[in-house]
Amino acid sequence: MAQEALMFTGELFPYQHEGVARILSDRRLLVAYSMGTGKTVLTIAALEEMFSQGDVRRCVILVPSSLKWQWAQAVAQFTDAPKRTVTLRGMQLIVPVEEVCVVINGTKTQRQKQWQAAQHAEYIIASYGSVLHDWSQLCAIPADALVLDEATAIKNFAAMTTKRVKKLKPPVRIALTGTPVENLPEEVFSIMEWVNSKILGRWDLFDKSFIQRNWFGATIGYKNLDLLNRNLRRAMIRKSRLDPEVAKFLPEVSETTRLVQLDRTTRAVYKAILVDIQDTMRELAESGEKVDVAAYYAGVKAEGGKGAQGKLMARIQAARMLLDHPQLLMDSAVAYHADNGDGSKYAADFAASRTDLPDMHSSPKLNALDELVGTMVAEGAKVAIFSEYRKMLPYLIERLERHGELVQFHGQLNSDQKASAVARFKTDPDCKLFVSTNAGGYGLDLPEAQYLINFDLPYSNGVLSQRNTRHVRASSKYKRVHVTNLVVEATVEERVQATLKLRQSLSRAVIDGIGAGDLDMDVESLSENIYRTF
Repeated sequence: MAQEALMFTGELFPYQHEGVARILSDRRLLVAYSMGTGKTVLTIAALEEMFSQGDVRRCVILVPSSLKWQWAQAVAQFTDAPKRTVTLRGMQLIVPVEEVCVVINGTKTQRQKQWQAAQHAEYIIASYGSVLHDWSQLCAIPADALVLDEATAIKNFAAMTTKRVKKLKPPVRIALTGTPVENLPEEVFSIMEWVNSKILGRWDLFDKSFIQRNWFGATIGYKNLDLLNRNLRRAMIRKSRLDPEVAKFLPEVSETTRLVQLDRTTRAVYKAILVDIQDTMRELAESGEKVDVAAYYAGVKAEGGKGAQGKLMARIQAARMLLDHPQLLMDSAVAYHADNGDGSKYAADFAASRTDLPDMHSSPKLNALDELVGTMVAEGAKVAIFSEYRKMLPYLIERLERHGELVQFHGQLNSDQKASAVARFKTDPDCKLFVSTNAGGYGLDLPEAQYLINFDLPYSNGVLSQRNTRHVRASSKYKRVHVTNLVVEATVEERVQATLKLRQSLSRAVIDGIGAGDLDMDVESLSENIYRTF
């Protein structure tokens, strides 16, 4: 009954119609529209058409936990589904009635009841965590369609989530992500293996065709990327926010880097950590242990943080924490001694060996941020601020709360708390600041923000691309929005930024077909960077 009554009531931009048409014709498709171009609404439009034709009776949508209620709100907004109001931590959200759309959320007991109700709903919205925690219930849903939002959730071949998702093969499979290649082409291979495994074929042939390796098997570059792009487009539709047909509906983006100078004391401590990094690299070279520094900068961490990779990472991480705020380094040392599994032995040993640690309450980068935010808020603007470190958030909030009311967003909040934080930033005119870890970088719509500041840069190009487009939305009321990167001059942060630019070039070559057919991994080495900036 609900299926017959529902219809799509939204309005599509011209560039979205092609995406709807490809979903309807292909049924198995990677929708790689840039962030902010409306992948959610065009997917709902396509699904409603398939519902009306009787091709699909039930659709499961797997999303990052923070996006469950956002998807439910979108279904309510763009269809004529009967509505209900849910209250999350004082914020009211309009979503469809459960007969139409079930959001899997809450305790195990609550989820059990929701899965039972989901047997008769059209839309079932669940997080990727359901693949691990509610696997039997998920498999019991007679779904004709499966949508993976932020489909990079299955980029890692070895992850249990990836392995299980690839067992789910309904007739209609839609993968949504603006960053199919976050760092490496191997990631889009994994996604396409679920969408349509015939497109890129066997892994061994893919590896031989597109990846350049040295005698030891390490990746040194990529080749034939133009061919890879052509193959992908057989089951991928791509629209970039830079395409003329798309750009006119989105705000222009101005991106700048503000270089921060270290004070003399902090610089001396930073150089001491660099000495430890050099010693570690020399020690590892002599021992013959394999260290994949490129993987580290791509965001691929060593298993368990042990061995050569983990030892080097601990020292680089300590340097980056110091650059953000000296107190972060001390917090890591204290956490190690507290034996709560949340600290660094290297940070503890380093802190204990120094008598010249800088003022724990002083951070040149935080001072620069404070000045920037003050100027932006004085203009009446709202600002989104991102950091790699959850433990940095209290220091950001303590310094910035004088500029206006704010909300924080991080991975330890539950989905209700996350939805409430986003709703408040959107609707409360007094709430000027959205302070977040990378948890807020995926999928959130923040068109109310005119400015976005990266307090530090992530290692992953995909994470950065996602962060930087939270406010680049067709629904933005601004003609121009801004991104500012805070980078400490003459430090490892400059190398992180250079590596990210290389990854961006790789992504453009694979997904947009822009750039050379081959691409070498020619970014400045870590040892060269340390020598140059010492």
